[in-house]
Amino acid sequence: MADKNIVKDLRDLINKIDASALPYQKGNCIRVGDVLVQERKHDYTVYDVKSKKQIAVLFCKTSAVALAKTLSTGKDLSRRIKELDKIIEKNYTDCLFYKNTIQKTKDESVKDIVCTRYEIAHRKTQDAKHRLDRFIF
Repeated sequence: MADKNIVKDLRDLINKIDASALPYQKGNCIRVGDVLVQERKHDYTVYDVKSKKQIAVLFCKTSAVALAKTLSTGKDLSRRIKELDKIIEKNYTDCLFYKNTIQKTKDESVKDIVCTRYEIAHRKTQDAKHRLDRFIF
């Protein structure tokens, strides 16, 4: 008897889920409802499938999916998502520079300073990604 109730509850829960809001990937494209995210060489482009217009070009896959998810649900948080994407892009580039400097320098005081800056930039990048994850989930 309990098994029948569990099956019925599970079936009801599955029927309540809006399948168009779930992202799925096919090839180099991710689709969320009527919004398409296409991976290019160095960035991700977000398109509106209905109007066949480009919405944004973003640096990070997480921010592109977050933008697609919010637009498919009817919310327009593109300005905040683009700001977070710029933070990720800047700090990611800084991390690459700092990592290279750490490998090349022979001065220990410079290495210590650059290590600290690397950790700060890495933390800012991770923080921005976690904020974007909240838009997705």
